[in-house]
Amino acid sequence: MSETALRVRDARPEDAATIAAFNQAMALETEHKRLDPELLEHGVRAALADPERAFYLVAERGSEVAGCLMVTREWSDWRNGFFWWIQSVYVAPAQRRQGVFGALYRALQSRAKADSTVCGLRLYVETLNRPAQATYRALGMEPAGYLVYQDLFR
Repeated sequence: MSETALRVRDARPEDAATIAAFNQAMALETEHKRLDPELLEHGVRAALADPERAFYLVAERGSEVAGCLMVTREWSDWRNGFFWWIQSVYVAPAQRRQGVFGALYRALQSRAKADSTVCGLRLYVETLNRPAQATYRALGMEPAGYLVYQDLFR
């Protein structure tokens, strides 16, 4: 494990290429999908330019980005508040099992608890990704009891 402390911060426009590369690697690793790199980077840049769409957190160890996650918002009329959805989670292979996601999650959880409009955090995970599920449970998250369905248009 590296001795250099992790620092979590908001992503900046200059992080776009790294985040896009991480998303590309995550899609290939978890879903065996190759994403269009140009479309992906435009999507990352669009989110970085408009925090109403989404925001990213990155974890750095020294000057290296070790991992990232994206957050989108979903309104819950049942709870009169927003769920923050954790998406596009990626930790660089050399940084795994060293507390990177935990640091990102705790920073996000702290921010969410300080915002009275946020009612909770949610994420989805591949059904066969048992290591990720164990990590999420260890951080206090519980299965929500929902299946995700979709109707893709592109």
